[in-house]
Amino acid sequence: MVRILRRLLCCIVLLAAVLPLRAQRDVLDSDPLTARKKLVYDMVGVFAGLSGNSQGGTFRTSCDCEFTGGGGTTLTAGLLWERLTKSNITWGGFLSIEGRGVESRFQEVEGLAMTSPRTGQTYTVPVTFRNIAQTRILTTTIAPYVKIEPLPWLFARLGPGFSFVLSGNVSHDKELMSSDVTLPGGEQASVRLANSDGTTVRLEDVEIPGLQRLQISAIGAVGATIRVSKRVNLGPVVQYVLPFTTLSSTNADFTIRSFQFLLEARLIL
Repeated sequence: MVRILRRLLCCIVLLAAVLPLRAQRDVLDSDPLTARKKLVYDMVGVFAGLSGNSQGGTFRTSCDCEFTGGGGTTLTAGLLWERLTKSNITWGGFLSIEGRGVESRFQEVEGLAMTSPRTGQTYTVPVTFRNIAQTRILTTTIAPYVKIEPLPWLFARLGPGFSFVLSGNVSHDKELMSSDVTLPGGEQASVRLANSDGTTVRLEDVEIPGLQRLQISAIGAVGATIRVSKRVNLGPVVQYVLPFTTLSSTNADFTIRSFQFLLEARLIL
């Protein structure tokens, strides 16, 4: 009997030691003020901003002119969704529509044959032209991502981007830099462009040759969170789009990279 009582007492002491710990853990898990409960919710949002675009590789037009080092600014906007988990990782994604475009140019000197009205003699005169190529595409992009917050107000995210090119166009203009030339005999003459009343003529305006409509890229971003209210957050975001797919099958290394400056608004559901 004494042995049984001792065993019961030991069991009671053991339960008395374990149950408070178990009860404390359960209370902690069910406490709505703890981080565990705060970390499980969804957010939806919108964003808009500017894209600073830069050209990668070389683009060749139909006249076999090579354009490099282009740049330009376009607009982007979209919708996003995020889910905070019980860990420090947030899963999310966005759907956007954006323009991407670059303008590149170079100057060249061509020798034109000109005849003197006074002497009737023909001379080869150097004339400077500027070539301007504009490449413009309109895309829609879906991009899943993983997001972390090293600080309560700072976040970083990274993921793949899958874009579909809705339209893509390239134009090539040739501009006469000076319409006045001096012939070797000192005579002044004027240069005019064929098929143009001004100093610029459009040589090409077509869809991008060999346009590859599916574009795959890596998209990374860093941003800040500004809490406007309990459910609304605002914040600036800097985002970089690094394409893995070329825009044209006939220009094997031609891509458009984007440095985007966005403003996001997110709503906690």
